[in-house]
Amino acid sequence: MTEHTESTEKLTEEQLIDRAREALSDSSWVIGECAAQWTEKYAKGRTDADFGAMVGLSGDQIYQRRRVWETFGDVKDQYSNLKWSHYYIALTWDDAPECLQWAEENQATVAELKAWRRAVNGEDLSISEPFEEYPSDAEVTFVSDEPISVRDPSEYEQMERAGMEPGSRESSDAAATVAGHARDVSGSGGEYSPFRSGAASPAPKGSGSETAVVAKPEISPEQAVKRICSAVERCHKMLTPEVQSSFAELSPKLKKRFIKAISELNSAAARLQ
Repeated sequence: MTEHTESTEKLTEEQLIDRAREALSDSSWVIGECAAQWTEKYAKGRTDADFGAMVGLSGDQIYQRRRVWETFGDVKDQYSNLKWSHYYIALTWDDAPECLQWAEENQATVAELKAWRRAVNGEDLSISEPFEEYPSDAEVTFVSDEPISVRDPSEYEQMERAGMEPGSRESSDAAATVAGHARDVSGSGGEYSPFRSGAASPAPKGSGSETAVVAKPEISPEQAVKRICSAVERCHKMLTPEVQSSFAELSPKLKKRFIKAISELNSAAARLQ
């Protein structure tokens, strides 16, 4: 737990709201942390939309920032080159740690990160994805008088596949598409590439209807151990007293799977000593 998190735990409801207001123009992380603390300590049946009304953001915006903080707040300091929007787009990815590590090592943009992940997963890069504006610290839209629903991030991917703009109010609004998001690193309008020049593990060039597929990028032993350390440290933080006390209530299958995974990790670590 960071020192910043410890300090917010001591704040009153009014202080949390004031801190979130002060961070409106420069830090989605602070807003997310304050929203998480408020939800845990002071919500009492109230929602993200209620907190947003007091701060000056929509319920969706508060939900997004709170979920990003709850998911990545304990590891964000490990990735100095990433912006809040990198974490937001990876919120529902099961391979988020690997993807964020790649983006950190290559100082990739959000668009490059998405393209790299699509290539690694064997998707056809010649098919453009619907255009989407990703929220960032500098892009804050203040709350309006019109009530809107709060969506889970997993719904955004479903809406993308359906060709809809995730931020639209009407489900029938089709999203605009673009040929690509990547930066023009050459400045000469050359051939499009979804990756920055010089980035590791670039996507292969394809033509016509061929599908661009790349193999999983190889990493060095040092990189592998660093990623394992990050994952284990994060898992240890998630094993809170509340989780431990509820462990006995889990299904026998899940408990057996957990014990087996921990035992195998301990055995592997013992062989390295």
